Amino acid sequence: MKINPIYRQESRAGARSFKLPLIILGFNSVLAVVALLYMYSMITQVRLTAEIQYSSFLGLYTFVATVEFVLLLFIIPGLTAGSISGERERQTLELMLTTGMQAADIVVGKLVQGLSTIFLLIVSSFPILGLVFIYGGVTMLDVGRLLLCYVVTAVFLGSAGLFCSAVMRRSTMATVSAYSVMVILTAGTLMVNYLADGLAEMTSVGGEAAGWPLYLLLFNPAATFQTVLSRQMGSESGLGVLFPQLDRIAEMGAAGRYWLPVSMAAQLLLAAAFLWGAVRKTEPSVTRRRRR
Repeated sequence: MKINPIYRQESRAGARSFKLPLIILGFNSVLAVVALLYMYSMITQVRLTAEIQYSSFLGLYTFVATVEFVLLLFIIPGLTAGSISGERERQTLELMLTTGMQAADIVVGKLVQGLSTIFLLIVSSFPILGLVFIYGGVTMLDVGRLLLCYVVTAVFLGSAGLFCSAVMRRSTMATVSAYSVMVILTAGTLMVNYLADGLAEMTSVGGEAAGWPLYLLLFNPAATFQTVLSRQMGSESGLGVLFPQLDRIAEMGAAGRYWLPVSMAAQLLLAAAFLWGAVRKTEPSVTRRRRR
């Protein structure tokens, strides 16, 4: 089996540095502290009331999963945003292209290297997420859906970071652009829905909310994450506070009935578009002119 040369070289370099172990240590330290503090608060509550509320243990799963998702949102763009722009700054991108490698090989190799780090972070967090199995209430299928959501988010935002890295000449600007794209996809699509709902309530007689902004939430990783947890924990978990618009996804027809697979497919399609754009921007200008 032929291994991508960029991925092989980046993996060897990463294995020799202390950056990866420090990232894993910091990531899991935050999750462990959060989980232990939550468990301590539950034990304190039991001492005060002499009652054990097993729903609190499901709250532990929800809380830790949410913290992990937020950490991934901020880690993923930073891992891929400087991949190609960094090669330009070191003046090594042109040398790579003269070795016979295609631009697609470079982009895919950089993406796989970034995703391998994210997957390692996700897998290393299993023991912390597994704390809830001591008390039950969460099945392996639930955890599998959660991990699938993490993987799709990693591919989506990682591809967006690579696109920004290919477009921008400097790693600093590429990183800023990658985080800006992440904010637009998460907070931006949410704000559009809030504004559309507010305008609809002011202008329409019946106060009906606009339906078209709901389709923007298909590209929102946070909305997909909330849908996964809400279907696992139920509506009483309070997860609908941030995205109350998801209660109206039944208005979207087939897209509403199959919200999770449709949203994940939409994000993967947009990720493919980001990768295609990154490949085009990484190609030498001579190759692009020949294609035209």
